Amino acid sequence: MAAGSEPLSLAALLAEAEAKSPEILALRARRSAAEHLPAQMEALPDPTASVSYTNDTVSRFTLGSSEFSTLTFSWLQELPYPGKRRLAGDVARAEIALSDRSLETARLRVRAAVKRAYVELFRIDRTRTILDESRKLLVSFLETARARYETGEGILENVLKAQTELMKIDGEIAALAQERRAAELQIGALLGRSADVRFGPALAAPRLEATEAASLERNATERSPDLLELRAASQREESRLSLARQNLKPDFQWGAAYMNRGGLDPMVMGMFGFRLPLHKKQKQSEAVAQAELELEAARRNIERGEVRLLSEVRERITRAERARTLVQLYGEGILPQARSALDSAAASYGVGKAEFVTLIGDFLSVLEAEKEYEAQRAQEAMVLAELEPLTGATLLLPAEGGEGDSASGGPHE
Repeated sequence: MAAGSEPLSLAALLAEAEAKSPEILALRARRSAAEHLPAQMEALPDPTASVSYTNDTVSRFTLGSSEFSTLTFSWLQELPYPGKRRLAGDVARAEIALSDRSLETARLRVRAAVKRAYVELFRIDRTRTILDESRKLLVSFLETARARYETGEGILENVLKAQTELMKIDGEIAALAQERRAAELQIGALLGRSADVRFGPALAAPRLEATEAASLERNATERSPDLLELRAASQREESRLSLARQNLKPDFQWGAAYMNRGGLDPMVMGMFGFRLPLHKKQKQSEAVAQAELELEAARRNIERGEVRLLSEVRERITRAERARTLVQLYGEGILPQARSALDSAAASYGVGKAEFVTLIGDFLSVLEAEKEYEAQRAQEAMVLAELEPLTGATLLLPAEGGEGDSASGGPHE
């Protein structure tokens, strides 16, 4: 089978996106990098080792002949106040948790974008099928109108009107080809494909999960990746504040030295000291104040995120319900009636009891209703895909069984 002609699989697209999406790969690497941080933060500061020599005069070398001449080997180790290293590790582990949340947020966002692009391809391909079938029907009407005109039973206006509608359909088909190309490029970018990409037909409509507004709102407040990421950021700021407060405490130092005096008896030295926070008003206290404000900002972000999230979820629920209502209205009412009217007009025109303009009008009504039906199906699916990264719920699933063999399920058949 030629490249780009195999039926498109939503499940395969999602798997490829998770494995190759540049955004996901970047955040996955950043998350892996964060795993190396706790060990660094909890490690002791590097010690200082030094060698020094003291001579008793500048005129000659006096090591071994003067008790004041020494070759000294020293070691100095800084010891943070108890608890500081653990708290620094807590900050690092909070960074890992935040990286996890950022990665999950990006993963769901990319998956939702792939699903929306697939739904758009499915709508375009279904609409193209409708236009192709409608064009064949219109050609048959044109041939009938031309035959009647040539026998003197019809008028030229009917032929011209049918030809005009054919050209309009051809224009729509050309526009759909451009829309499809844009959708293909969007999917290619999401998959990290830099080369020119072509995809086969999207034949299977995604499965829509049953949804309830109350359940989606509850999922949003409890499982929203965006909110979980904001909460992880708040926990990180809490850890940073604890560390900043602990930094008000002094650090310690201990050291040892061995002094070689040549042929004389060696000397040893030990020391213990403090790193005193004498400038804590300008440094440590300011760091505490900064950390407190950063924590307050993080908590305010959660409050703002909750309000914004519920607003976005409710708005999309409303759009989904509207689209679902229109799908039902077109599928169960408008389309069957429009088709019945077209069948009746075609039969009446065949026996000379209906005007051609009535036939064309009913034909266009069916065509517009079928396109609108597909548009509303796509709208509902796209809105559900948009809800996924907001609620953390899976609302749009690949078709069961082999996607390439699934029926499209539209009312056009």
